[in-house]
Amino acid sequence: MITSSDLESEFKELSSKLHRSVRLDHLFALADHNAVLQHAKFAVPARKEGYTVDDNSRALVFAVKADSLWPSSRLSALQRKIMSFLLLMQAEDGRFHNLMDFSLKINSEATVGDHLGRAVWAAGTVINSSLPNGVKASARLIFDRALPWARSSTSPRVKAYVCLGLHERLQTDKDSNLFSNLELLGDELVEFYDKTHETDWKWFEDTLSYDNPRLSQALFAAYLCTEKRVYLEVAREALRFLMKATTISGYFAPIGSQGWYVRGGNRALYDQQPIEAGTMVEAAVLAYKLTRSNVYEEAIRQALGWFFGLNSKSVKVYDEASGACYDGITSKGLNENQGAESTVSFLLAVQEFIKSFT
Repeated sequence: MITSSDLESEFKELSSKLHRSVRLDHLFALADHNAVLQHAKFAVPARKEGYTVDDNSRALVFAVKADSLWPSSRLSALQRKIMSFLLLMQAEDGRFHNLMDFSLKINSEATVGDHLGRAVWAAGTVINSSLPNGVKASARLIFDRALPWARSSTSPRVKAYVCLGLHERLQTDKDSNLFSNLELLGDELVEFYDKTHETDWKWFEDTLSYDNPRLSQALFAAYLCTEKRVYLEVAREALRFLMKATTISGYFAPIGSQGWYVRGGNRALYDQQPIEAGTMVEAAVLAYKLTRSNVYEEAIRQALGWFFGLNSKSVKVYDEASGACYDGITSKGLNENQGAESTVSFLLAVQEFIKSFT
């Protein structure tokens, strides 16, 4: 019988190995004078496709959290570069443009979408860091201008990202208004779940689509701040449902983007994307820390293994030589492009794993 002590010893050994072997080369290759480029053609950054707030927000969360694991002047420079980019991309009313082309022309209207939620998460992470006070002041400006828009959003993912940002900020800013906002958004995520879930469909929506584990992760984080039991219960039920839906023959098999998984229909097996595996690691690590249940240990093992060949095509999605992550698994094998979302999704997952089991 494998005990919790045996498990943590095994994971501690793995975290040490990952800490030594993970490379940031490809992340730095994707970053230029302005920000992190969103796409790559194979291993080469695709400059003509420009930059997004989505990818740069994710990269900033990683760059801040990873500073203690892989400290370097390049990582510090990347933090400030992305902060400057986010300040530029935020409109005066607090909403965000998402797309900028390589000529530095903003190619989208300021809207309230996933990118705004991710920017709030990134700003909260900066606030809860050892970065200089002047940088944190800019992050508070970004955060405070965007927060009202997040409250008005009808997207569960926007609310989830902002919950993560509020959880980060509340670690350092003990503010009753921020706490009330976290409860409001957490309650709204529970309302999504209550309106949709049935005995055979324990989820927040009628479709399992993208970045799915992030919804449970957000409620786990909200529970840590509020201790509202309903957040923990819904997060556990939903994550276990998702784990069952994404396990095939003992392998982690993310919901494919070619059709997703609509309630009552058949789930799409391909294209499988790294964001799903990475977010599953993050959510399951947090669930394990809260519950010490071996159910989540298996989810961590399978989702991490997906990057290293334990998947439906037996292909390595993470390139250990360059630090790049391929863009996913298709019905024919690897998608050989190596864009920012894929690489940062892997890096966010491993830094969370390393910090939790070191």
